[in-house]
Amino acid sequence: MQGAWLGWTGLAEAAPLDRFAGTFRASGTVVEGPKATAHRARCNFTVEPMGSNRIALRGTCRAYLVFTRTISARLALSGSGRVTGTYTGARVGTAQLAGRLRGGTLEMTVRWPKPLYGDTTANMRIVSLDPNRLQILVTDRIGPRGPTRQTTDLTLVRR
Repeated sequence: MQGAWLGWTGLAEAAPLDRFAGTFRASGTVVEGPKATAHRARCNFTVEPMGSNRIALRGTCRAYLVFTRTISARLALSGSGRVTGTYTGARVGTAQLAGRLRGGTLEMTVRWPKPLYGDTTANMRIVSLDPNRLQILVTDRIGPRGPTRQTTDLTLVRR
């Protein structure tokens, strides 16, 4: 406990992104390929704090024998709650992330470097469901005038 030698025994306040740090197993669905076909996926992730206002995620997802993909993200939080960063793992290259931290939820816009499913933006939410579970949700428009649907829905459980 920090400060105990001064007679104070309270714990230091956690950094806002600490709730997202840890080692996780994940399962859910991901969409892949030009026809946006949904596949059941299993993933392993490690999310490491990189100081009090930054985190780095890295991991691997597998969807049966269809594909294995390495995924990484780096996020930084400003004092005003603004989140910026990058996401690597989509077949079109590294995407830019920008959004806000609202309570236990990171809400971000994904800007792909090339069109993915007909456009260059999507929405990503990373939700802290409880101290041991997170959910990653990505919604994207499928086709230039097509429907918006979930392209990623993963539940992460802390190991």
